[in-house]
Amino acid sequence: MWLAPAALSSGGKANIDPNTGMRLKPGQKLGGEGERIIGYTPPVITDPTSQIVLGPGLEVTLHTYEGLDNQWRHIGDYDFVAKVQETGPAGFIYDWHMSHPADAAGIRRVEGEDVRNSRRVSLFYPRSETCTLVGFTNAIRISDVLYKAIKEGKRSEFSIDGPETIMVLHHESVAMPHYIQAQAEETINIRIEGVDTPVRTIKAVCDNGWTYWVLDNPKVPMLVQGNAPFRWVASLTHAYGDGDAIKEAKRIINDLKNGGVATSYLILFDFDSDKLRPHSKEILNGLAEYLNDDKSVNLQVEGHCCTIGGYEYNMGLSRRRAASVKRYLVEKHGIASARLRPAGFGFTKPEMPNDTEAHRARNRRVIFRKF
Repeated sequence: MWLAPAALSSGGKANIDPNTGMRLKPGQKLGGEGERIIGYTPPVITDPTSQIVLGPGLEVTLHTYEGLDNQWRHIGDYDFVAKVQETGPAGFIYDWHMSHPADAAGIRRVEGEDVRNSRRVSLFYPRSETCTLVGFTNAIRISDVLYKAIKEGKRSEFSIDGPETIMVLHHESVAMPHYIQAQAEETINIRIEGVDTPVRTIKAVCDNGWTYWVLDNPKVPMLVQGNAPFRWVASLTHAYGDGDAIKEAKRIINDLKNGGVATSYLILFDFDSDKLRPHSKEILNGLAEYLNDDKSVNLQVEGHCCTIGGYEYNMGLSRRRAASVKRYLVEKHGIASARLRPAGFGFTKPEMPNDTEAHRARNRRVIFRKF
């Protein structure tokens, strides 16, 4: 299944919700206040291009047009959404999902060595993929060595992971890219935090004519636009770094204060595990401050899963994950054990139908409920 960058069709304009940066479905109206980006106030921005940060919470939406799979089969228009979970010298990890009609989701890890030195870029994502694609970066961030070559105007080796092409008499039936080189510096508009924002890019052209616009930021050299093998243009939320975990913790606390119940989709665990991810621990650190400040608050911690796996398996996994949240708050922050009551519900209380990958992702959640 394809993840594509692409430029807008000639004269066309995507129907995008300015509050969320997401594509609107045909006939869908803009959401109200309840659908806006909750609790996010970006810092003072003087140079958006250089202030974009590849950090936990960064959400990249590639609005994809005329998408393909790696067999050249037409999929249609959809949004590819990647949310960065972890970054560091060892690389970065992000969750991803595709809207209808692509309907896929997974987790991708990029190794630190590839962040530094790969000249290959992955644009295709198999359904339900959870993997490290060794040897590749992706549209979210190309490698340091590739960006440096493009920035300096050098001709660099370059390839992508599809679509597959048939060899006829030792020649490709459809010409694929093998080299890339900068052609010009261009300022283009992309949506950042729901606002059309000019960013500086390097327009780079491949030997087969395919063209990509590289964000001119050495820390996040993102392919913000592309025209082949499909077309896409990026929009970003939580783009300027720092504080996504703090904002999520504040939202949880506000919901608990106002209604006694708070749901988080950002408290995540390693795949098929109850091990909390580092970003999840940062959220819980904020929640712990509230619990330590107000000793009268007791919380039930509920774990919920989607329908992947059997009933008994998911019941056990959801219970272990709820217990893992309690254990972290007790052992790390000294919250009294009696104040936290873990419970697991498996897939018995879905928030959405378990009919698409995006809906199943919404059903994987942690709920805090006062008792």
